[in-house]
Amino acid sequence: MPREAGFVPVLLTVGVLCSVGSVQAQTTHILRYDPSPPTRVNQISRSEILMTVLPGAQGLADTLAVEAFRLESTTQYVDAGDAGRYLVELHYDSLRSRMRPVGGSWRELRASEKETAVVRVLLDQQMRVLEAEFMDSPHLQASRSHMTRGLMGAAQLTLPEEPIATGMPWSTEVSYPLSPLRAVGQEEGVPADGELHSLANAVLDSVVTRSGETLYYVTISGSFVPAAFTSTVGGQATMVSVRGSVAAMMIWSSTRNAFVSSATRAVVEMGVRDQGSPDSGSHVRFDVTTYTQVRM
Repeated sequence: MPREAGFVPVLLTVGVLCSVGSVQAQTTHILRYDPSPPTRVNQISRSEILMTVLPGAQGLADTLAVEAFRLESTTQYVDAGDAGRYLVELHYDSLRSRMRPVGGSWRELRASEKETAVVRVLLDQQMRVLEAEFMDSPHLQASRSHMTRGLMGAAQLTLPEEPIATGMPWSTEVSYPLSPLRAVGQEEGVPADGELHSLANAVLDSVVTRSGETLYYVTISGSFVPAAFTSTVGGQATMVSVRGSVAAMMIWSSTRNAFVSSATRAVVEMGVRDQGSPDSGSHVRFDVTTYTQVRM
């Protein structure tokens, strides 16, 4: 796919429909993925991660706390397709991450091939991911949420089918990748790949107009569906049970016709035990906050 032309940013068109028949009727809004003239969009994401390992893990007598930091730059190129579908190229331009025991010295973490490979994604007008593939590395395998983390930052959601009014909720499936936690918690048994899912509530919280620009504030909250994965620690197979919750605030700008920023917090709790020793195990907790900003 050529980069010089035919690309547009990941955009949403908000159509405003005024309800009639009642003096007190609310204004409703339609959110749709609808690309506009060719350009490209750069997105910056910054994550702060706190991992806590409770006593009992690997003979620890005290709680172990590790903090990590990730800074990621992504460029989006979008090509309009047929029947309301769009091909999006995600170029993960740079990724810097580091970690340290709380109060200790920082250590740089090396990005994996999966984290920097170019991805092509097929979306519909509700931003549902229909297909996702590594463009230049077909041998790689990863969860969809890991591949598409450059679309909206930490969590991927879908847009409502019907017009919505301020304060009106809609249900959306939110997917969240475990892979960014792997570099921090590999020794504790965090799976190399996988994702969590939540049927969350999204709400158009408020609409604010200022200086010719309208901002739409969308909030999201939900609990992850409990899941189980297999992993390897020190050459031994382990079972990992995962649960948690996610909450986010996303801001849509009418002048840019896009989500221009978001803040997402996820709390992920893992129970890790050896397959051969059901009575042994540990408890690992991640508290992750991700801030995303779009630059046009």
